[in-house]
Amino acid sequence: MTLAERLPATATAESRSTAIDASPGEHLVYVFFGLWLLVGLSLDGWAHRNQPELESFFTPWHAAFYSGFTGGAAWLAWMVYRRRPSVPSIVDAIPSGYELAVVGLAMFAVGGVGDGIWHTVFGIETSIDALLSPTHLLMLSGMMLSATAPIRAHWRVPGSAAAERFGSFLPVTVSTSLVVTAVAFFFMYANGLTNWPMSQRYVPNVNEPPVALGVLSTVTTTIIVVVPMMFLLRRWTPPFGTFIAIGAVHGLAMAGLDAFELWWQVVAVVAAGLAADLLVRSFEADRRAAIRWIGVVVPLALWTVSTLVIHIAWTIRWPPELWVGQIVLAVMLGVGLSLLAAPPNTPTLSDEAA
Repeated sequence: MTLAERLPATATAESRSTAIDASPGEHLVYVFFGLWLLVGLSLDGWAHRNQPELESFFTPWHAAFYSGFTGGAAWLAWMVYRRRPSVPSIVDAIPSGYELAVVGLAMFAVGGVGDGIWHTVFGIETSIDALLSPTHLLMLSGMMLSATAPIRAHWRVPGSAAAERFGSFLPVTVSTSLVVTAVAFFFMYANGLTNWPMSQRYVPNVNEPPVALGVLSTVTTTIIVVVPMMFLLRRWTPPFGTFIAIGAVHGLAMAGLDAFELWWQVVAVVAAGLAADLLVRSFEADRRAAIRWIGVVVPLALWTVSTLVIHIAWTIRWPPELWVGQIVLAVMLGVGLSLLAAPPNTPTLSDEAA
């Protein structure tokens, strides 16, 4: 199919009538560079966690990180260049769904330059301060806008709500994986996949802060894992394997921060993805029901498996009230999120009259 043949037939409120949609292959190349950037981000996170003496902005990890960004920006520029002769303006040459990606890439570039200046003036961050650095947060925002371009593009395709093949949905799957993992990375200080205080003995009124951190980490990670599942189900019936893949990318990236010494925790987040995929298949004709069940089953699967893994690795020393209670709390949170994602139907006037 030529570029001209991919011009949308009609205009909508969210899609310009002259914009040429990106092809599946173009989406895949774009998300490939996103994965490249994610690998660089994970390597940089590993370096900051394991090399506290790091004092230079010019590192191999930053090179991997910024080269992934450069590749994605260059590919988007190439897509715009190819379309320019077929459309009235350069704005119309931006593929549908990629408009905010241009803004995001610009934000990332400004954040990158600012980050170099920030490090020169204030030094290199080595811990939580790195995750809250204003320039790093600007880069995260830019990455989120740019990485979600294939999701926005696919969202605009009419009739795409039905179940699709795994391959055709892959750009959306990878884009979601990038967003989930980037958010989890920036919340690594409160990430239930990397914080395991249950292996420490609980003494009331003595070591409360580690327990509080553990519970809050469970809450944070539940939101990070469950919300994207419900978001995708608001629009599509994702093919089987979508949530397993998202969980695998998320889990492997988090395990990589500690050089995969704790790789078995990946099993928990993959188990959560498997549970979600099975629920979507079971309720394929009723996405609302799938969302509701995901709110219950996914947190239950995630933290039951995680707790079992921790017990096998180190032995749980928390009393049952704590380790069972935080699983129940996660399920309650999941139910609440499912009500936000799929609220009950609003009664019509005829219903009220009846």
